[in-house]
Amino acid sequence: MRLRRFESFLHELLTKEAAPAVQSVRTFSEAGYRKRPAGIVLGFTNGGEVYLQVVRTSPSDGSDQREEEPIVTGEPPAAVPPVELSAAGAVRTADIERWLVSVLANSGHNELARVNGYSATKDLGDGQQPYGVRVSCHSEAAIYLLFLHTLRSGQSASGNDFQVLEAV
Repeated sequence: MRLRRFESFLHELLTKEAAPAVQSVRTFSEAGYRKRPAGIVLGFTNGGEVYLQVVRTSPSDGSDQREEEPIVTGEPPAAVPPVELSAAGAVRTADIERWLVSVLANSGHNELARVNGYSATKDLGDGQQPYGVRVSCHSEAAIYLLFLHTLRSGQSASGNDFQVLEAV
């Protein structure tokens, strides 16, 4: 799945599956955020925001060079228990990551093969990027949701790239 199509899919999915704590779901373009080409801004009922940058690696078969995107399907990811985000108080970044994994894994989308959270997968993430999501596609492309900004109410998305807060 190519980047723009995934961004649209993710926007629709998160809008449809919004948790009680999620007040808004906007693409970077809709939010007027021009620093990065693709992503989603989650707005929370407590005023906090999370900017998820969407990046993608290409499949090794060179299919990205074709004008028309080849659609590769297979068995959807295994379902996982749903995760709720409470609208009361601060929302933990680890819980946002778990919610994203559950929503994507449980989408039943047959172009997605696996969905893994950085904090729950040994070989993903590091000290600088402890949270994030990797979506492995049947096309062999990999899509990453990177926590670009985690902001408490009143904070702005300038100058704090990848400085992840424990809660927003």
